[in-house]
Amino acid sequence: MLEALFTYRAVLRRHQEAPLATERAAYLQGLADRGVTRETLLHAARYSLGFARELRRWPSEHRISHEELEEISTAWAARQVREGRARSPRWPLQQFRLVAVQFLKSMDRLIQPCGPLPGCYDDKVEEFVADLRDNRSLSPATCSGYRWQVQEFVSYLARTGILLETLKADQIDAYFQEQSRKWGRVTLRTAGQSLRSWLRYCEAKGWVGEKLAEAVLTPRIYRDENLPLGPTWAEVKEVIGGLQKSDPLSLRDRAILCLLAVYGLRSGEVRRLRLDDIAWRQSTIRVVRSKSGLATTLPLEATVGNAIARYLRDGRPQAEGCRMLFLAADEPYRPLSAGALYTIVRRHFTRANVVTRKGHGPHGLRHSCARNLLESGFSMKEVGDHLGHRSPDSTRIYAKVNLALLRLVALEDLGGLA
Repeated sequence: MLEALFTYRAVLRRHQEAPLATERAAYLQGLADRGVTRETLLHAARYSLGFARELRRWPSEHRISHEELEEISTAWAARQVREGRARSPRWPLQQFRLVAVQFLKSMDRLIQPCGPLPGCYDDKVEEFVADLRDNRSLSPATCSGYRWQVQEFVSYLARTGILLETLKADQIDAYFQEQSRKWGRVTLRTAGQSLRSWLRYCEAKGWVGEKLAEAVLTPRIYRDENLPLGPTWAEVKEVIGGLQKSDPLSLRDRAILCLLAVYGLRSGEVRRLRLDDIAWRQSTIRVVRSKSGLATTLPLEATVGNAIARYLRDGRPQAEGCRMLFLAADEPYRPLSAGALYTIVRRHFTRANVVTRKGHGPHGLRHSCARNLLESGFSMKEVGDHLGHRSPDSTRIYAKVNLALLRLVALEDLGGLA
């Protein structure tokens, strides 16, 4: 199984020579037999490798308790933060713990606690996500969002010892009360919509009691209550202009920031760019829109084209068989993740001491692009076409943050109404 997953010899050797190689291969084969994707298999392989190394301090016959598992997972996640691989331990802890539970169960080395086990509802969650994908035709990105929200909820159930089968409305309220300390109103509303769909599915399957979905209450969100903000165009130019180094990372990051700022692309649209999407002779670039899935051909602006050309010539790794434009700098060479792109943008704006109330990541540059175009005199239709908006309502919100034009309206002579 390991040979089928890893083609680079150094990476394959690292997985084969690490502890519990046979057990990890059997665990991954079991996942493959269940039909999980290659991306999920690679994810499980990396986390199970890390967990196998942590198990070296325990005797081979020792069965791990829930408390020991929590101790191992917490220490591992904290180390990821210390070593700069993660900004927060929250996401690494959750993913490491889920894989560790599955891996231990495959070896029968996990002591079952009295309450629900972390990861014990994974099969139900995946069945729910498959229903969203196959029967409701939701996009992969939307399905991923639903999965994340439901996994957050079932992790809370495992942490508090609440069984899904005996779930009550006041326990759902307690979950949202806890999450409200770290989430905003929009995120709470998204979580509520996801859990409502999940509980309706559970009711249909007989996994929970009736009318629990109706007990999920979400905050009311008023139209345009959160205006899109981000760095000013002067700040964007300052950050991009400061990226003058010739090392591979700087060349890659400059090209990415140029694409985000000049075209207002979404994170996924940049990450999915392929080498074949750039037609150098025609000076065009092809972008597949994240929401509509439609391909758009845009003129290749000179600054962006030069930045990409320098990255391809002096910065991009020689990764055979990989046609994605932007790759991770270290082996195994792979396309950038959403988290990696967010970290790239935030890192450079933080270094330049640019602090914004909202829009720290790639989407903040999209907002900056839209505001700059409006302030430069482009029409709403032209800005919407540039950003790939399907509805004029999506573009109209940027007029509310065009402070220069709003000041002109406020100072206009209104015909003696004062």
